Amino acid sequence: MIRMVCPGCGKKLHAKDELAGRTAKCPNCRQPITIPEAPPPSETIPLDDAEPGEHVIPASEDHVATPPRIERLNRESHYLICDKNRLMATWANNGAGWLVRAGQGFLPAKRAREKLPESGEFQLAELKFTMTPEGKRLSGITSYQLVSRWALTVLDQGDDNIVEKIVGAGCLNRDQKIAVRQALKEQFMRPVWQDATAVLDYLASVDYHSPGVEQ
Repeated sequence: MIRMVCPGCGKKLHAKDELAGRTAKCPNCRQPITIPEAPPPSETIPLDDAEPGEHVIPASEDHVATPPRIERLNRESHYLICDKNRLMATWANNGAGWLVRAGQGFLPAKRAREKLPESGEFQLAELKFTMTPEGKRLSGITSYQLVSRWALTVLDQGDDNIVEKIVGAGCLNRDQKIAVRQALKEQFMRPVWQDATAVLDYLASVDYHSPGVEQ
């Protein structure tokens, strides 16, 4: 069984191995998808009644780690948005709203509307913190998949609008993990993150499927 993610809506999907290389339609958004080559054989999931060229079905929830649905940004967390290979936007509960990449730096989203991309492959990463007797400490990370079109165009409209663009559990690739590690070093003092072993190991690992980890 081939596992993939729809580039249009972010829905996790399965398809039969023999359909590798063919074009099918996402059952969620109907966008055409080229089915990738099959991985080594895995367990079989029954197909629906679709036409042969549309035998693509949503991935079973038993196989996909899904973080809890969020209604608004956690005011105790810090959020990062990455495209395929770099940091695109950041948010903290400091009254500044979303800051978006503009050249070599970052500007408030309301001042950089023209810099907001209309489409792309975006991951929203939530950096979680806990207050300890020693101060604020990094305690976890969770990533969310954002819809591929119009996701970032809402950043200038309010802090919480981005949660409406979440389509499911995310997963950070190598370049995104590097971008998150760099942001941690630049935006937080070393004592905040240096003892978060589980998070640092996750960001340094080749696990590109798990949505995150908790201390």
